Amino acid sequence: MAPRFDLQDLQAWLTAEVQPQAERIDQDPVVLAQVLQAMGDRGWLGFSVPACEEGLALSPVEVWQAQAAIASASGALAFLQTQHQSAASFLSKHQPSDRRLSGLSYGRPTVGIGFSHLRRSPSPLQASWHKDHIVLSGELPWLTGWGFFEEFLIAAPLPEGQTPFALIPAQAPEWKVSPLALAAMGTTGTVAAQLIITLPRDRLVTILPATWIRDRDRQGTLSPSAFACGLARACLGLLTARDADCREVLTAQLGQLEQAIAQALGQADFREALSLRIQALTLMHRCTQAAVFSAAGAANSLQNPAQRLYREALAFSVLGLTTELRQEYLSAIAG
Repeated sequence: MAPRFDLQDLQAWLTAEVQPQAERIDQDPVVLAQVLQAMGDRGWLGFSVPACEEGLALSPVEVWQAQAAIASASGALAFLQTQHQSAASFLSKHQPSDRRLSGLSYGRPTVGIGFSHLRRSPSPLQASWHKDHIVLSGELPWLTGWGFFEEFLIAAPLPEGQTPFALIPAQAPEWKVSPLALAAMGTTGTVAAQLIITLPRDRLVTILPATWIRDRDRQGTLSPSAFACGLARACLGLLTARDADCREVLTAQLGQLEQAIAQALGQADFREALSLRIQALTLMHRCTQAAVFSAAGAANSLQNPAQRLYREALAFSVLGLTTELRQEYLSAIAG
């Protein structure tokens, strides 16, 4: 039987169990692991997995709302769990016959992803064939979830341009990882990794066209706006009564933007989606600044929520950053 899900249940759990310890989650990976496991225990790690595979089969709007709610409670949790959510969605689409898929919503197993390097040219990680095996060789400059995930879904381009995706156990001895010292979300196990590994064909999930990452980025342009809007709402929650006028104005703007995004999800053209994404980022930073000024000097303390949100805004700004988004956002800043 598929797990049950209600956005109000998620919100209630986030309010009671996650938000009160957001600073601990931000600084202690053990606490982050506990809340990630709690999501899995509730069957909430398969937002986009079909119900027939014991997933939640949420609509794009429901996924967006759930991700925004998580981001409002803890950026580190939002960033970490979306790695598994992405892997679960990909595997259910491209490997539907795999019987273990029914456990992904419960985090059995937990799976991370590694394909942001495909946006680089040339990719620092390359693939090749050796007889009937696939060989991955090179570097992953950015891999999140080390120490949390049991497997990683890794992609690399072949010389002819196609992109194979393979599952690699985290315990494989071929991994050589170096922790990255991050200003934000440092508890998420984000590392750089060197990898030279030969995999049997049964570890190969699928082979997709060379344009896959660009197509995915364009189709999912609006998805990361959930994190920006969720963080913005958390910032507004920090404003005190003396900041009521500012809070009222920003709250109204955020509500209008969230409504526009909900209407655009799945049907907006790329230019409209890009515009809304930039609006979400811009409003997120304005709300973050409001939270910092409201907290005054206390915002410089690592124990202050405004400080954490300020750093999370940095991380969410560059999450899924593409050349088109970077250019458009810089143009918007320049006026």
